[in-house]
Amino acid sequence: MKIKVYVVGEQKNYANFLKDFEMVNNIEDAQVVIFTGGEDVDPKLYGAKKHPTTYSNPERDKYELEMFKKVRTDQLCVGICRGSQFLCVANGGKLVQDINGHAIWGTHEITNGEIKYDITSTHHQMQYPFNLDKKDYDVLYWTNISYGYEGDGIDPHEIPYDVEICLYHKKDMPKCLAIQGHPEYMRSNAPVVEMINNLVAKLIG
Repeated sequence: MKIKVYVVGEQKNYANFLKDFEMVNNIEDAQVVIFTGGEDVDPKLYGAKKHPTTYSNPERDKYELEMFKKVRTDQLCVGICRGSQFLCVANGGKLVQDINGHAIWGTHEITNGEIKYDITSTHHQMQYPFNLDKKDYDVLYWTNISYGYEGDGIDPHEIPYDVEICLYHKKDMPKCLAIQGHPEYMRSNAPVVEMINNLVAKLIG
């Protein structure tokens, strides 16, 4: 049975990493709601001052927040790149506004401590869920390739690793699978794409 998917915005290609899916025109009909890549999330949403490297689109943030509020608790949000950062903020987290080492051509390694995968990397900001209650999120995969963390309201000493895939599961809110990389850029049989598809299938039951 095909997964019913709604993509917030016009970039429908962000769903291409999913297997056996069909697009729906109404968000209420979806099992999975995807938030896509693009401009940085405005720091005002998480109470921070803008870093010189931050380029945001407040109108997009407003629209996506309105769409996020429409998602039911029995639906799954999936965020890709900027979308992952948006989901972090929507759950009360913050962002590292500038990091080094991730805006590269190609892939880098991520791990859960036991298994390793290669995934794309094209970002200069990063999820910072460390201000949240630990019962409200799980960092599923991470890496350690950054060599600098900048941004108002964050403490670099509280960052044990670079967050790559995080699951937010706050009470009375939809589950949010926040993926920093771009699985839609990768071949469909890439191990990391298979792993993410398995995660999505598990989360939607």
